[in-house]
Amino acid sequence: MEPATHRFEFTTLAFDRPQTVFDLPRWKWPTIGPYNGFDGAARIRAWQIVRFYELNGWLRYQQVCSVTGREEEVGLHQEDYARPWDAYPVSRRAHLLIHTRERYPHKWAAFLADEALPGAWAKMLAPADTKVARRCTDTDLLGLAPHPAWVDVPQTQLRGVRRSYASVTD
Repeated sequence: MEPATHRFEFTTLAFDRPQTVFDLPRWKWPTIGPYNGFDGAARIRAWQIVRFYELNGWLRYQQVCSVTGREEEVGLHQEDYARPWDAYPVSRRAHLLIHTRERYPHKWAAFLADEALPGAWAKMLAPADTKVARRCTDTDLLGLAPHPAWVDVPQTQLRGVRRSYASVTD
């Protein structure tokens, strides 16, 4: 096992311990809608790979909201689902407002003015692009994934991957 570390602005991928989780997490909720040009299936695949990295202890980030600077329980927000490990730790409130900023522009503006850190990346967000479809298949996602070759990702468990089943005859 050769360790590998990749540092991003807010997250670190450190493949410095053996793999202990070999199945991808299953999405148990209704399919989500598109965001920023990525369809729901691409967003779910991104969630699966990020959770897989987290469950194996490889994806690390501080429990500080990258928008407000508050220390609290945070989750990750992706703007680019083709590179979901390069994500933003955000509070639940910030996450909700990011995803609804076009529907509630006044609430978004008030949140940024009252709660966001000066120079926060969220202040630079353009409206989510719903007109352009951005491609990110399972092959695209895994082709960009920075994990070393010794990591075993069960590609057939990614959302939307077609499975072939051999016919069983007696």
